[in-house]
Amino acid sequence: MFSERSLFPVMEEFGFFSHIYERLPEDFTAIFEIARVLDDELSALSKQLREVVRLPAPADSQKRDKAEDFHRYTPAGDRYSADLITSYHDVARIYPNQFLLPEEVFMQRLARRELWMPVARTGVILPVDDTSEGFTFDSRKQKVYVLFDTSQSMAAHHRIHLAKAVLYVFLKRNKVELGHISLRTFDEHVGEVHTAVDEASYHALMRYVLRLTHLGEGTILQKALMTALDDIQQTEHLSGAEILIITDGAVQLDLDLLRSKMDEHTLIHAVKIGHVETYASEVQIDDMIARGQIKDRTLVDLQKQKEEIEHQLRVIEGAARHHQLDQMLAGVRRQMALHKVPFGHELEQLSTVYVNIDDLVETGLFRANPETIGDLEALARALEMEASEFLTPELTKKVAVLHDHVQFLLRYETDPELAERLRLIDERLRKLLAHVLGEPAQATEGDAAGGEIQSHAAALPMSEEDERDLRFLLEAGAALGKSWGLLLRWLMQRARAGVRAMGRKIRRRV
Repeated sequence: MFSERSLFPVMEEFGFFSHIYERLPEDFTAIFEIARVLDDELSALSKQLREVVRLPAPADSQKRDKAEDFHRYTPAGDRYSADLITSYHDVARIYPNQFLLPEEVFMQRLARRELWMPVARTGVILPVDDTSEGFTFDSRKQKVYVLFDTSQSMAAHHRIHLAKAVLYVFLKRNKVELGHISLRTFDEHVGEVHTAVDEASYHALMRYVLRLTHLGEGTILQKALMTALDDIQQTEHLSGAEILIITDGAVQLDLDLLRSKMDEHTLIHAVKIGHVETYASEVQIDDMIARGQIKDRTLVDLQKQKEEIEHQLRVIEGAARHHQLDQMLAGVRRQMALHKVPFGHELEQLSTVYVNIDDLVETGLFRANPETIGDLEALARALEMEASEFLTPELTKKVAVLHDHVQFLLRYETDPELAERLRLIDERLRKLLAHVLGEPAQATEGDAAGGEIQSHAAALPMSEEDERDLRFLLEAGAALGKSWGLLLRWLMQRARAGVRAMGRKIRRRV
């Protein structure tokens, strides 16, 4: 399990320090905290997901030994090895010590071609083992097709952050074994396919998933599965791909149709987040009875009674009889409501591996402990030391990310002493930011001088791209403190200064 001190390297891996082209997700550092738990193989959540986050090795896969490597080649050379003669003409080339044999023995061996001679062999040159931890395409590696739920319900209980952390850990642990990754999101629409076939596209795919912000209204898992199966069937290099589904929905699926698209090698691994339980409506029950999918005899009889009463209501005209039939129909419907039909469990029947995990208990998972806060204090000290030596745009981004993370942990901290330590870290970060920007910061009670603290920081060299990234990092925070407002004001001043400079250039040209 990686510690809190690895926040910056992991955030760099997430791509939250660079290539920021849009607003970051709310509470984006929650992914880091959940991934820490999943990375601990002894945690209950990690044990529950053990079958999903590690791909099983194919039954016919074998490690290829270097001596069997098909890349080896044999250039011409002057290497020699001993071999038997093939004809009497080879006598002149035999090893000389064999002439010392008794004549009778020598002639017997000559007749049987059992004399030894040196034979030139070409040298076998084996390739250097260039296997690395990087993600590379190889037809012998496994393939995975990911279907990622982005419906609105995923916003509850940090499900979307849990789903992102599960996918992050899955891809990280199987990075070397995987040779091709395809991914589609689904809500009321099925998203475009995103693929990874090399290191650059792998990291691009990771950044895309971790920065997802849009959540749709529906959960069309049936269409998403059909699209994935069609892609696997029609694309040669996807043949044999395993499907990984991460969702929180209980959605009805047409098992017969889906199985008609699958072959005996199709494997589906599913992770269902939460225990949302849905039940078939009256119309759906009627359809399921008509299809013969419901075996509950009582429910079938009640449905027949309901149909008979509804038929009588259509043909009988008397008001009194209508009233009586309406009451009977209401009674039948009440009895049918007592026989709830579970709905949307087809995914479990379809999956080779199916794991249903509980919703996160945020107050337990996101609460900081003394060790965590000690790591955060160490990170804040390291940033202060870095700022005292040299100011860079990367430093400002680190301060912004750490501030967002501290603010996030503060929302779930219930211990007053630990909460106070988190607030002190946040205060140090606000003072550090003022120092980085060369602006005065209000002193805290612990400062002996009191009043304002003047910063002697050098001017911060920040490009337009750095300013854009920093703005997105700051706007991702749920609550902007005083110094974050100061930073946004500073960014706006820089923007206005740029506009004024452009205006002066235009006036000079005129």
